[in-house]
Amino acid sequence: MELITSKDNKTLKYAQSLQRKKYRKLHGEYLAEGLRTVSDMMATGLVTTIFVKEDSNCESIISEAEQRGIKLWSVSSDLMHTIESTVNGQGIVAIVKKQTHDINDLVITDGLYVLLDEVQDPGNLGTIIRTALAAGAKGLFLTKGSVDPYNEKTVRSTMSAITKIPIFENVTMEDVAGLMKNSQLTAYATALDNAEAIQDVTFAKQTLLLLGNEANGLSEAWFNMADNRITIPMYGPIESLNLSVAAALCMYAVRESWL
Repeated sequence: MELITSKDNKTLKYAQSLQRKKYRKLHGEYLAEGLRTVSDMMATGLVTTIFVKEDSNCESIISEAEQRGIKLWSVSSDLMHTIESTVNGQGIVAIVKKQTHDINDLVITDGLYVLLDEVQDPGNLGTIIRTALAAGAKGLFLTKGSVDPYNEKTVRSTMSAITKIPIFENVTMEDVAGLMKNSQLTAYATALDNAEAIQDVTFAKQTLLLLGNEANGLSEAWFNMADNRITIPMYGPIESLNLSVAAALCMYAVRESWL
């Protein structure tokens, strides 16, 4: 395992470039960090390179990476921070291949699908991706204008879930209309009023949850496309919940209605 001691090392500079969206898009790769995340991601076959801080305690990951043929680099302590997004990182960063999914190839089967319209907060998105995987969702749709799911904060929040659920980006209303036309997919739009409480709904076997932007919610056009409007009851003096919390409650309400 070679030691990187120069800030001009080409591999290190390439990793640094992946901290920017345009280079993630250009190269089809992104960064993931943390012992648990990198360890979980290695099994997917998507990890191409791993950087470990010199003298760090990562023997088990190093051993597995060597068995899998993953390129390993040791990085000097004074340079490791240049590829870590956390202040007190764990001294391990991986380069991971992005998975590409074409919505035109998607065949809808019984299950849960989730659409997020222009979600803005990376932490929210990461938590929703992680929860969607836990809830057994079969696909996550992001409309144009949504935050990049492969930025460091989102990836960190997913705890490796981003490699285990299909994510479709730049999804349009026409895309969704096509899916609904060619399947039994039923869309449920989350709303604050004139809607049925989630615990009272028996969700369709092919369910699409529509969740809106943190600040503005869903647009009227998405409401018009939905078959039903659903809401989370507020039992205290507050109007709404954090998007990731609301998404989790809705996803599990879907699953529980199928029991």
